[in-house]
Formats: sequence, structure tokens, C-alpha cells
Amino acid sequence: MPNITFRVESIRAERYSYEAVRQLNININLMLGKLEKSGEGYRLSFVVKVDCTPPIASMDVKGSAYVTPVNPGERRELEESARTGRPAPQLAVSVYGYVFPIIALLSRELGLPPPVPPPVSQEPSRRERMPGYL
Repeated sequence: MPNITFRVESIRAERYSYEAVRQLNININLMLGKLEKSGEGYRLSFVVKVDCTPPIASMDVKGSAYVTPVNPGERRELEESARTGRPAPQLAVSVYGYVFPIIALLSRELGLPPPVPPPVSQEPSRRERMPGYL
């Protein structure tokens, strides 16, 4: 796993209305820039935008992730990603994992529920419901 450091360059959070709403949908968009060579590593710019429906609030977090490969295999993967213009999925997951607590804190400060999908109840599988015989 390469070394990844993050730099948040700007944070914007705004609440437009404090009226009660029956249902609030929160949409999170993660936009990644092109992976660029920067010294010994690579730089990946990102923007995370959170919008609500109905439009009562919005949040933006802009920043960069700096990726330094640890071994030659990682360096080849990063060079390939830089050449094709598509960042590796692991980088997107890392960026999301870093920014999500910031978004959750901003949501709390604005008086919004955290942008987490509600837990889905797992129904036991058919096999688990049947009595077991030895």
C-alpha cells in the first residue's frame, strides 16, 4: 500500500433553510482530478460535494491527496493510472474515507443528519431458519 497524505484546501458548508422537512435526501459526489507526477510521488486533486433535496444545505471539501509508492509494483500502477487519466479505485476509497468524517462533522454542525445510509436489516437466510440436524 502506498503512503497517502491529504491536504484540505477549502471547506464550505452552508445551510439555506431551517424549516422542518418530511424527507431529506443527501447526495454525495466525489470528483477526482487527473493523477499528476509531483517529485517522487503523485498528486490527485479532489472535490467532495454534498447536496440536499429539498435544497436546505450544501457542503464542499476541496483538497489534494499525495501518493508516494513504496515498491516498484506500486510505482508502475501509479504511472499507468497517470497515463490513462483514471485513478485507481483504492485511491477513491482512501479519499472518501478521509473526507467522510469531515462531512459528518459539518452535517452535525449544520443540524443535519449524518450522510450515512440507514442500516439494512439482514434477514436470516433460508438455511439458517431451518432446524439443524446432525
